[in-house]
Parts: sequence; C-alpha cells; structure tokens
Amino acid sequence: MVWGKPLSVAPAGQPAPADPVPQVAPARVIVSLALVGVATWALESVAGLGPSLVVVLVAAFGSAAAVRYGGVVRRVAIVSLLVIALTGLGWIELVNKVQYGTLALTGAPPLVRWCGTTYRPSGVVTADPSAGAGPRYSEILRTPSGYDVFGVALGHKRSCGTSGPLFVGVGSARYAAYDPETASPPTSGG
Repeated sequence: MVWGKPLSVAPAGQPAPADPVPQVAPARVIVSLALVGVATWALESVAGLGPSLVVVLVAAFGSAAAVRYGGVVRRVAIVSLLVIALTGLGWIELVNKVQYGTLALTGAPPLVRWCGTTYRPSGVVTADPSAGAGPRYSEILRTPSGYDVFGVALGHKRSCGTSGPLFVGVGSARYAAYDPETASPPTSGG
C-alpha cells in the first residue's frame, strides 16, 4: 500500500497491470464550452448585462463545469475557473476605466464615453431622461455598477445617435444629466 492506495499485484514473471488513466472526452468538452460561450454572449449582448460580475461568474463556473464534465482532472477545472474569473474581472476593470473613467464598481461614473464623445456630469438631476420635445431616449449602456445609461440611439440599441446629453439612472425616477465635452477653442496670443 502506497499513499493509502493498494498496489497492483501481478503473478511472478508478468508485468503489473497499468492503472486506468481517465479518458478525456474532447467532443464533450468542446460542446460544453461552446454552450457556455453562447450563454455568456446571450447574457452580455442580448440581455444587455454588459461586462458584469454575473457574466464573469457564469463564464468561469460554466467553463470549469464543462471541463470537469469532459472527464478532465479536478485541478484543471479549478485552474480554468480561476483563470477565466481573473481574466473576466480584469476585463471589467479595463472597460470600467476606459469607458467610465473609474475603477469603482459602485456609484455613478465620473464620465461616460460613447460613440467617440466623452460626456461629463452637468450637475443636473431630472425625473425623466429627455431633452424636451426631441427624440426619444432609450437605454444604450449599463455601467458595471448597474446604472443604466440613456441616450438617443439610431435603430439598434447600441448604435450611435444624435449628440445630445446622456442620462444615467441614479435612482428611482432620478436621472443625472451628462453633457458632451466640447473642445475649447485655441486662444491666440497677440
């Protein structure tokens, strides 16, 4: 007995039988990972969750379960869970910093970047996300802290629209206005 496991014993003159090696079912792993990929895409694109903790957890635990379901050793499943979770959290932080100017996962962002324009809070909070009698506002983004961002989109939810203010839903019937940044004209010294 070695390490709590019995050794294989063979009759004299014959080689000992090999311990069975677990067989990996690559087709099961690939199909399972594809299903996790589709579920993650649906949560991020169709359900509009964007890069969020829920999407990262679904991808990480789903991938670990898919790898384990394929017959791979438990350590490989745990390593895949950790790698995907850490990569996903890093992706959330990168998107948060680039698109919203912060690494915080709570509160309204200090800026919103959308369609090549940077929007900053104007200090105005309204009860309705609109700019008067103009076009209808719809949800265009969701911050990683869970706030909806409203703007004018053309046709599809995430397509660029007119260049008016954006509104970030900061509470029940409370929308913070974000105005587009304007480049200051160069001053001429004379």
